[in-house]
Amino acid sequence: MAEFPVIQKQNSTVQLLQSKEAREVQLRVVYIKLDEIVTIQEQFSGIVFLRARWREPTLDNTTVRDVDNADWAACWDPKLDIQNVKGEPKASKWRELEFGPNGEVYVVERLRVKGAFAERMELTHFPFDLQDLSVLVTSELKEHEIHLVEDEHDISIVDINAFADDQEWDLHPCVWTEPKVMVKSEYTQFAHSKPGLYFKCCATRLSGYFVWNIMFIMSAISLLSVVTFAVSRTLPQNRLQLSFILMLASVTFKFAASNSVPKIAYLTYLDRYILSLFIFTFLIAAWHGVVTRWEDYPSVQKDLDFWAFICFIILYVLIHVGFMIIIMFSGYRRRSFLIAREQEYTERAANLTGKLTSKKKKTGGFRRGLARMGFV
Repeated sequence: MAEFPVIQKQNSTVQLLQSKEAREVQLRVVYIKLDEIVTIQEQFSGIVFLRARWREPTLDNTTVRDVDNADWAACWDPKLDIQNVKGEPKASKWRELEFGPNGEVYVVERLRVKGAFAERMELTHFPFDLQDLSVLVTSELKEHEIHLVEDEHDISIVDINAFADDQEWDLHPCVWTEPKVMVKSEYTQFAHSKPGLYFKCCATRLSGYFVWNIMFIMSAISLLSVVTFAVSRTLPQNRLQLSFILMLASVTFKFAASNSVPKIAYLTYLDRYILSLFIFTFLIAAWHGVVTRWEDYPSVQKDLDFWAFICFIILYVLIHVGFMIIIMFSGYRRRSFLIAREQEYTERAANLTGKLTSKKKKTGGFRRGLARMGFV
């Protein structure tokens, strides 16, 4: 077996056994394959590999060299589990022994899981959103009995080359961790706080489909509502008829957008864009009704109708300019966070292995943004 440096030095095996401190378990997660990310169901599916490693002093300085000959009943068990896996996944678990230079023994538990994993989607920025793909590793032991940490000797990775949903998402080659404490509850089997550790990677949605098939068509429909001013103001019934048809078309696109996300209690960027243009079309239809109040004053009606046309053109431009500014500003903040994560991950990988754990073709930030929206 391979030899590893001692994780934590102890004066003796007895001291480690009698210690009341939490036992440290080092974890490593590998996203072997990611099949698809399903926004509407708030889940992703794939194959995840978990490796846990901890000291086992009861096996120190023994002749046991085979995992099958070890007395696991007398050994400590961290009782690890992946909390956010859904249904009945296909899983396999096995253990191995590793030996340090001074005869100390480490138990390595490996778990391979294939299934669907629950992930709460943050859809405020949809369809320009970033989504974390999380694996939550927990233990049934109490919080003061076990301490879950990321592996010090090997880095967690995600295989971006095995990503099957790359037509809709851009998977980033970095993994980071966040601690999690499962709060105790009297309504669960374990009435105590349980420790947990999140392993997260990140994917950026390729928004080109929504930009061209919903937003672009919606903006053209709203712009056509301005064309209704070409109909004579003495025929308000024709103006209103055209405006109502365009409003019904806007409602259709709103339902199409709603079918792309789960039922959430807040508005996404796509919702705000569609509703803004719907209100824009509604205001034009309302104006065509209001302008008839000045039909007895044709010169005043003509001037008001002209300036209303100018105001609506300005409003249309302001809606799109404001929306683009918001998208660029929020996108810059999220990209800055992600770049910092990737840089931290790359430096850690270089320190551990002397080279990058995964390679990915990089292009300029502006060009990558255009590619996600389907321009290049």
